[in-house]
Amino acid sequence: MNDIGNKDTITKLKTMFLDYPQTTLGIHEVLYIDTINGKASAKYIAKNEMCHSGGIVQGGFVTGWIDAIMALACMAKCGSDVLVLTLELKINFLNSAKIGEIISTAKVIKNTKTIAFIEGKLEDNKGILIATGTCTAKLKHNFYNYK
Repeated sequence: MNDIGNKDTITKLKTMFLDYPQTTLGIHEVLYIDTINGKASAKYIAKNEMCHSGGIVQGGFVTGWIDAIMALACMAKCGSDVLVLTLELKINFLNSAKIGEIISTAKVIKNTKTIAFIEGKLEDNKGILIATGTCTAKLKHNFYNYK
């Protein structure tokens, strides 16, 4: 999928998302951002040090990858200056994440000026669904304009 929407916002969000703290989660590439529909996708690299027994990625990383991409999708739709604060998060673990490429994708379901409802998913590089998630987030506008 290709980037859709405001090119300046897309460039700003990609720059922000490829820096700390996403580097802690193993961000590799932002695959696309859609500022019109509030969608985003990114590729992470799951490493051995992220795993527990048997080479299975620890669930906190899975949760982090989905939470992060939901925030990016929300910022795409609501503005690059918006701080997305997760109020409630639900993750469904469907399969184990293994070492290698992981694709995280999300879209905004509905938003108001101060609240957003977002859903996300995590797949391996073969398209096997690893986990799904939903969140309710509080939006703080003009947050990144002050930094």
